Amino acid sequence: MDDSVLLRFLNNGLINVGGDDTKLAKLSQAANDLASELKKSPSKAQSFSLIAFDPEAPENDPIVVEALAALQARWTTYRNTFSSTPIAVIRAMLLDALVTAAEDDDRVGVCFVASARNALPRLQADNERDIWADVVNRIEAKVDIRAEAEWATPASVTIAPMSYDLPKIKALSVTAGTTERDRLQNEMMAAAGPQYHDSRSGNAQTGGNQYWPQGSPTQWVSDFGRLSAAAVADAVDAAIAEIEITQPDLSGPLNQLAKQVSSYVDDTLKSVSAATAGLQRRTSLLWWKEALFSPTARRSYRALPVNVAAAHMALDLFNEVPLFSPASVVAFLSETVRQLPGTEQGKDRMIRELVTEAQDEASLASLRLAAADLVGAPDGRGPLLALIGHPDHARARAEDAFQILTGVPADARLDPVAWACWIFRELQASKAASDSSSAKRRSKKG
Repeated sequence: MDDSVLLRFLNNGLINVGGDDTKLAKLSQAANDLASELKKSPSKAQSFSLIAFDPEAPENDPIVVEALAALQARWTTYRNTFSSTPIAVIRAMLLDALVTAAEDDDRVGVCFVASARNALPRLQADNERDIWADVVNRIEAKVDIRAEAEWATPASVTIAPMSYDLPKIKALSVTAGTTERDRLQNEMMAAAGPQYHDSRSGNAQTGGNQYWPQGSPTQWVSDFGRLSAAAVADAVDAAIAEIEITQPDLSGPLNQLAKQVSSYVDDTLKSVSAATAGLQRRTSLLWWKEALFSPTARRSYRALPVNVAAAHMALDLFNEVPLFSPASVVAFLSETVRQLPGTEQGKDRMIRELVTEAQDEASLASLRLAAADLVGAPDGRGPLLALIGHPDHARARAEDAFQILTGVPADARLDPVAWACWIFRELQASKAASDSSSAKRRSKKG
């Protein structure tokens, strides 16, 4: 799509600025201001989208008022060009702002596409369809690239080798023992005979071997062997006892190694888990589809009224998949709902009746709670979830306010399959509009 949204609206005759390029420039500036505001507050993406879709958007809607203020800031005399509130211009500006913001923030893209897939089939203005189709397809393709990447399962998982810096460990320290030579000498002399000669005191008794080898060689050998062996053994034992071996302290390096191994294994498991998340998710969804059991209702979908079961299916699938999910997920939901008895006839009901059922059905309390967490009470144009999540709000059940608050005609109808897809898309769009952390903002260069 080479032309800007505003220019395409102009070329299709949907807005008229009297052929004045300066006025078109002012519209473009106002649309950029709205895009900047949307980037600051992505939560407005859903309301921006729902007003942009509707040629009959109410003039007093808060988003219309905000867009008019942006136009007034850039084009003070715009009222001289338009005889009434220029809803077509406002819608074109909002769409242009959504396209610009979606280029930078994938959350805006998810919110816009999910809302568009619900609203556009009911768009009455045929001369706008080509513009909307181009915009939706372009943004959906961009979001799907990211979603498919997050759901993909690689053929192999590459794990980097563990790196470990060997610590410097002190060498083993050995302190040798020594033999007491004087003591060993005295004991050896005692083993050798009864006496020895001392240069200072003369002959002295050894107190050991009482035989000389000349007189009693046999007895002498016996005593010499016994006493000398004991002397040498005692000397060796004493020397060994004095040897000291100082072990290096390995507790620090071993603790560090354990931490690094633990961290490496943890990172490896995370890498494998992340790489196979898509496969695990698909496996879980296939089990869910085959079991046809609702985690929120705690019973089989077949045991519930068909439209109630369809609403539960939308919520259960929403709880199982991430914000960025490929378009095929909605097709998966459609095929799952078609397994329910009663869907083959294709019977439909008024959307207002389906909303009332969701407001009152006891088993759909979980849907009401999720809707209340994601969407505020009805205040200007918003999703059906605003009415479902806040059933006690003064305008949540007002018949005359239904189309004003939702943009959905009071007589619009849906079958169970379309109802499930509608709720799922609104849950995804509302999550994208309210979630400020799960999606990374990406620059236009990215």
